[in-house]
Amino acid sequence: MLALRDAREPHDVLAIVARNLGFEFGRPCAAYELRDEVFRPVAASEVTSVRDPIAASSLDFDELRRHAVTRVATRDLVPVSFDGQVRALFVLESAAEPLDVEDMKFLHAIAAHAALALTTAFSFEQLRRYAAEGAALTEAARTILGFTELEPLAEALCRLALRLVHADCVGVYGRRGGRDRLSLLGRAATSERDELPADLPGDHEHALASLGKTFGDGALIATPMTFPLAGGLDHGGLMVVTRGRSGFEKVELRVIDALVTLAALALRNVELYEQSTRANRALAESNAFKDDLMAMFAHDFKGPLTVISGFAELLLETDQAEVRASAETIMAQVGRLAKLAEDALALAATQSAGFSLRREREDLAEFVREAVRNLAESKRVVVEASRPVLVPFDRARLRHVIDNVIGNALKYSASEVSVEVRRTGREAQVVIADRGIGIPEAELEKIFERFGRGSNTSRRGIAGTGVGLYIARKIVEVHGGRLDVASREDEGTTFTIGFPLK
Repeated sequence: MLALRDAREPHDVLAIVARNLGFEFGRPCAAYELRDEVFRPVAASEVTSVRDPIAASSLDFDELRRHAVTRVATRDLVPVSFDGQVRALFVLESAAEPLDVEDMKFLHAIAAHAALALTTAFSFEQLRRYAAEGAALTEAARTILGFTELEPLAEALCRLALRLVHADCVGVYGRRGGRDRLSLLGRAATSERDELPADLPGDHEHALASLGKTFGDGALIATPMTFPLAGGLDHGGLMVVTRGRSGFEKVELRVIDALVTLAALALRNVELYEQSTRANRALAESNAFKDDLMAMFAHDFKGPLTVISGFAELLLETDQAEVRASAETIMAQVGRLAKLAEDALALAATQSAGFSLRREREDLAEFVREAVRNLAESKRVVVEASRPVLVPFDRARLRHVIDNVIGNALKYSASEVSVEVRRTGREAQVVIADRGIGIPEAELEKIFERFGRGSNTSRRGIAGTGVGLYIARKIVEVHGGRLDVASREDEGTTFTIGFPLK
């Protein structure tokens, strides 16, 4: 368990467990991970070589989900399930005799710990993927935005002016680093012999005088420009246009004036971009901090929970009733903390552009029954489904929805909760009804907002984060469905989850 706590890669988790199972049982043990409908070997104990892949279609998944260990010929298959799916297998080879009860309990506990560790590892993998996708999008945006720095923009303006007014040389000047003098930021010329001074006096009149000495009798225009500077705009910039022959015509002067006006707008955009870049950098740092915090939350929070739940399971085996009761309390609180961690990761996923579904067409009614059976208070939930209802959905995502909505109903109601799965027209529906505290009519939509909760929950001192229903509606909407609520305060609440049948 201590080794699993620090494992951050799915392959590391599987390798650790495979090695230890091989050592513990003195039998060859290989670990397989489900990828693209095939269990692919990823690790093995030292006493065996990695075996061939196992097609998922060749296995009875219902049998695997029902039993901690499944015997196939001389092999013992130990499934690792989370999010309602079998995600990995440990295969112990060369079984001489059936496993005894203690060995079965041991393997069941190991599979549970491996599932928690794999959840953490996959969370890290997902966070890294989200970070890589974010970096790629940022780079693409930077590429298509065009000119975002002063010097390239100044060079582009000079080339444009040179072409439009048939000048010999064009230069753009501006202040740098708080200097009083103007520095040459960009230049374009028809000949290498056409030079401009590297800097000019900051005062406009003195700048014109200096340029007059340089170009003599040649045609010269030096138009004041507006440049962005930290702390405000500076009006000391210049666009200098020279031509060694006759003066500029009126139309050319108008073009130059228009260019200066456009330059002022473009330079203002540069300033706004720089402000945006600073804000985005601060946001990126904030997001990086959030991602680091999420990673720490997923690893450093769920890792210790793995250890705690492991020792609590050991305590459950004692004959002392008082110790068992305490262990059950520990396990319940561990489950609650694990649920908070899952909600936090699901919330992060719904905010990401990488949020997607892996749909399979299954019986929605049987899926809901299975989800209810795994609830801690399943005895308080009555499921009604008269016939199979086939719908394409993502098991892991929908499991989160069912757990959150039924969990809410159980939390806010002391009586039974009814769940009906039915087909209505072109829609499959899961209707969850309770007779609990209800929701004030004015707050029915508020409960679907991030961190939104009914005011009556606070008055009654009922704890909660207010993200469960927000996440649930997001997931249902990505499925193309809807999550609606009807309620009367102090009488009860009914949630309807609707999915299109196709």
